[in-house]
Amino acid sequence: MEGLIREYAALLAGSGAGSDKFWTLEARIREDQRHVGVVARMSRSNMYTNLLALLQDGVITLDDLNGFSDDLKE
Repeated sequence: MEGLIREYAALLAGSGAGSDKFWTLEARIREDQRHVGVVARMSRSNMYTNLLALLQDGVITLDDLNGFSDDLKE
């Protein structure tokens, strides 16, 4: 989340019309809200999808899964 905030601040501090920056930021926030690192729907059926998304986004690493079953790590 901190990284997103820095990106949003840079977008707002950049050059261009205020209205363009506003609508660009609004679209970006709407897109970012769908990422698992921001909001994750917690259920057993979403567990593997959430873990894969967190791994792909760099929020967690395979080392973070140590201690879990080999089945889950696969």
